[in-house]
Amino acid sequence: MNARIEPDILVTTRSKNQLTKNKLFFAGVLATWLGCASPVPTPAQEQRRSNWTSADAPCAKFDDLRKPVLGNIGVRIDVTEPWADAFRRALSFWNTVLAADFHEESNLKACTVRIVNGGPGVLNRAIVARSQITEWADFRGKIAVSPGAAKELSGSEMYGVAVHELGHMLGLKHNASIHSVMYFLNVDGTEVLDSKDILDLSTHHKLRPAILPTVFLPISQPKDVAKITGKATVAAGPPSPGI
Repeated sequence: MNARIEPDILVTTRSKNQLTKNKLFFAGVLATWLGCASPVPTPAQEQRRSNWTSADAPCAKFDDLRKPVLGNIGVRIDVTEPWADAFRRALSFWNTVLAADFHEESNLKACTVRIVNGGPGVLNRAIVARSQITEWADFRGKIAVSPGAAKELSGSEMYGVAVHELGHMLGLKHNASIHSVMYFLNVDGTEVLDSKDILDLSTHHKLRPAILPTVFLPISQPKDVAKITGKATVAAGPPSPGI
């Protein structure tokens, strides 16, 4: 697998000579990646940029994602299976990490994050998923996914993508470690939050007490992670098998 990533997009391509899916994340727009993409942004690249926008109404409480103590975070999942299941599993995982209660919320006046199908103005044939970035202008708490990608990705890969995109929304940037779910190449659901991810996350939000001393936290076993934190999870076990 080959892939290149920057913060808010996940792309898949298929070579004519191989069946391996190549996943690429990159920030902002495709032209940025074609020009001089950097997997781990330099300080000069950290200047404030604008998020992508869509006609989908945002959740009323999207600004809550900027709070150090997140508390109740309602997520409106407006995508069908198997993406919906992938994000439910991802919410369960993040509940074990953060001092927060991520839960599904159908009311736009009460939710914080909205998961939507990405239109042609946000995604194209190659782009799988894209999150808005809290530090960028026009942030409205949205994550867009490609319905067609469900035919190309396994359940585990979609779960990894969901954890990765929510990680960006929580303030995480790309990680140079190949073992991190925030790595800028392939994400297949077997990765971890490593010590750098955990430390970076702690500068944005309050973590559960048992998480801070953790060296690495596998994302593939939300149920097992719950044993560490004492937080029950919605998902029963690891991501579902590939579809």
